[in-house]
Amino acid sequence: MDKWNRQLARIIDHTILKVGTTSEDVRSACREACVYRFAAVVVPPCYVPLAVAETGGKGIPVCSVVSFPFGWDTRDEKLRQIEALLRAGADEIDVVMNVSMFLAGRHDVVENETRDITALCKGRAIVKLIVETACLSSSQIALASSLGVEAGADFIKTSTGFSSRGAAVEDVVIIKSTVGDRAGIKASGGIRSREQAESLVRAGATRLGCSASLQVIQDAS
Repeated sequence: MDKWNRQLARIIDHTILKVGTTSEDVRSACREACVYRFAAVVVPPCYVPLAVAETGGKGIPVCSVVSFPFGWDTRDEKLRQIEALLRAGADEIDVVMNVSMFLAGRHDVVENETRDITALCKGRAIVKLIVETACLSSSQIALASSLGVEAGADFIKTSTGFSSRGAAVEDVVIIKSTVGDRAGIKASGGIRSREQAESLVRAGATRLGCSASLQVIQDAS
């Protein structure tokens, strides 16, 4: 690919979280991230050491996921997972909110858990809180986003990509109207075209999670 949208590439988290991901898949994703200068490479937890080795010294942050994709691990288990990822060299953590507790009205549990997570990561890694917008109403998206920001999350992320749908412009608009400039917004799940990616950015997304990253950044000219 001789031409690509470099500005768009700089906000894409190049993601490989498919079932059956192999070490060679991870190596390939890391090479692509380094060539196209993506914002980060996102890999399964077991491959963080490999990704760190592959990207070492090349300026590409390594990101991994916690309590993925359902978010219903206990607080202590999430903290153990995060500590292990930090020790392995992860620079960014995408953690799934406990959607079950949130929908049960236990907003205090969600906020306190997120506060503990951000405290653990402070000065060590960026935290992106996945609220799984497909499971929430508009008002619930706003509330979850507000709780996440108040608890110190660096980004509110729309989706895991493993629910009934992924990122939607309407979700990003709600999150942006709620958090303003207090946090970044990561749209993820089902982003397959440059047009779709650009519409999410116009709505307020400051990061995009893509597995089809190369397709998305292709220059249409």
